Amino acid sequence: MCRHIGYIGKKKSLYSILLEHDHSLTKMAYKPKEMNEAILNADGFGIGWLKNNRLGLYKNNLPIWNDLNLNYLAKSISSELVIGNVRSATISENLGFNNTHPFQFDNLLFSHNGFISKFTDDTRHTLKSYLDAYYINKIKGRTDSELIFFLIIQYFKNTNDLKKSIKKSIEVIKKNSESSMLNFLVAIHDKKGNKKLYATKVGINIKPPSLYYSFEKENGYVISSEKLNNNNWKRVKNNSLIEIVNNSLKNQLL
Repeated sequence: MCRHIGYIGKKKSLYSILLEHDHSLTKMAYKPKEMNEAILNADGFGIGWLKNNRLGLYKNNLPIWNDLNLNYLAKSISSELVIGNVRSATISENLGFNNTHPFQFDNLLFSHNGFISKFTDDTRHTLKSYLDAYYINKIKGRTDSELIFFLIIQYFKNTNDLKKSIKKSIEVIKKNSESSMLNFLVAIHDKKGNKKLYATKVGINIKPPSLYYSFEKENGYVISSEKLNNNNWKRVKNNSLIEIVNNSLKNQLL
């Protein structure tokens, strides 16, 4: 399980997006308010961002509160598209840098808050059978999350429709798991400067984790596992997908 934050809008510092709030990403790591499956998110953290039309990534497999460089880094980098994640590993063996979110491939960033239940070697093998060898060889870690990301990537490369690719990946997981929590954040940019942020709140035979969104008129949209401040936050409906592009939000049930 994790807590995560996504942002799309006017360029702001990573610090102002993720860390300066009353209930910041750091606070969600050591004192989450709405996480039922764990007490802490101490198994690493990561931040992905877009700057000068290129994606940047900073990850650490230590707890976010132990990183003495983070505030300096976050204050020096500004972006209009950001994903931040603090992690509580579902399987204790799946620790380390390569298993830490968010994941990045080409022009895509991905964070997963949730799990596929009973994620055994058999389940991993079944889901890998949907992937071409090229994408299997790109997988670096052992998590269900990274495998889900490459399912989305493969469908996206075939369809060029990210929303359809997310939905198709959820269908595959539903077919091959007893229960799953599938709260995703997916960010994408292209060479033309187009930026999009997607979020899902999905539970398969189980209640999904909490998720909210807020619109700041002078800035943009924030999507977060928990409310960051006293702004006007709206709860995302269960089993839904959000698409944000050009400062416009579309929400549909799955």
